Amino acid sequence: MTVYNVLGVFEEIYGKGAEMSLSRAALISVVGILIVFVILGILAVFVKAMGFGFDRLHETRRARMLANAPKGGNPLPKKQPQGTPLPADTSAGTLKLTGVTEEEAAVVMAVVSHNSGIPLNRLRFNSITAVEQDGKETK
Repeated sequence: MTVYNVLGVFEEIYGKGAEMSLSRAALISVVGILIVFVILGILAVFVKAMGFGFDRLHETRRARMLANAPKGGNPLPKKQPQGTPLPADTSAGTLKLTGVTEEEAAVVMAVVSHNSGIPLNRLRFNSITAVEQDGKETK
């Protein structure tokens, strides 16, 4: 179908070279705009349905992953220690504490050691400082 054939359909409806009244032009414009909005509505419903489908897929994959996860404890695999551990009574330097107690510093060092998988006596901490956030001191 060529452009001339499409224009020919309009010529058959309105007549060749016929002038269109303002009311007819307004009606055609309104119908055209309504068609565009209906198609946009259909596309919006389609996109919403796709989003719902992907959310359900994500939920089922997450549920399957949680069902296969080891029960109890930390679900993350434990990292193997790196290197040869030093004797337990050996440390790697001194530590400067600013705004934290020794107990809080010990907790921070234990968490870093556990998460990194590096034995505590292989880590070297130079300083541990409390950070101020939103005008309040946080540790």
